[in-house]
Amino acid sequence: MLLRILALLERYKNISFGSLPRLISIFYWPSVQILFWGFFTNFLILNDTIQTWSVVNIILSAVILWDVLFRGQLGLSISFFEELWSRNLCNLFITPIRNYELAISLILISLLRTIVGLTPAIFLANYFFEFHLFELGFYLIFFFFNLIIVGWTIGFIVSGLVLRYGHSFEELAWAIIFILLPFACVYYPVSSLPEIMQIIAVTLPTSHIFEAMRQILLENKIDFVLLKRIIILNFFYFSLSIFFFHIHDKNCKNKRNFNESRRVIKFYT
Repeated sequence: MLLRILALLERYKNISFGSLPRLISIFYWPSVQILFWGFFTNFLILNDTIQTWSVVNIILSAVILWDVLFRGQLGLSISFFEELWSRNLCNLFITPIRNYELAISLILISLLRTIVGLTPAIFLANYFFEFHLFELGFYLIFFFFNLIIVGWTIGFIVSGLVLRYGHSFEELAWAIIFILLPFACVYYPVSSLPEIMQIIAVTLPTSHIFEAMRQILLENKIDFVLLKRIIILNFFYFSLSIFFFHIHDKNCKNKRNFNESRRVIKFYT
């Protein structure tokens, strides 16, 4: 009995610690929790003049908008993974479906899933907490689409990595969001971060989106420089992610790389 238990333990150890993405998900999350709540607490301590209702409004707005990114990314990644889990990837490869058609369909289903998933949450927040997300006005639409584009960017990168390296990189669909969380400045300003983390944060469109959101809720104004940065960064990263996904999808369809494609697909068959 002991030998069988040890054999199973060895198997599960190899599964859990045998790939970099899974190691990241094991070790990174506790550190993220500490950093995230630490920076958020510092923000509240240094801004003790902010009214309680304003804090609640900021938190609920940030939660819902962050979930736009999270749902957008998962909606795209999981929809693509379904082709792997259902062993349908080879069927897709032999059809006349083009890469851009696949990408557009993944984007549309991600958008639909995000809207359907968030609608009840917004009504619940409004009913129980008298929270009005629409106080953000026109900028709510701007924030929504820019955050979901960030989600699509991550989704295409993760899908490309799975095509290239196999099923172990599926873990990144969940882990990569939380890797970015401390730098995204969802609940606290960029100035709350150490200087070395600020350098990374300002290169992400998310930090500028949530900075703009807090400006509207606290000061009822917005810096249009932030909006320009959001658009430029999103366009740059999204274009790179589409190119990255296209290259690996094309390589898997290429006859010269068919053996490599089968190596990826065999994990699911």
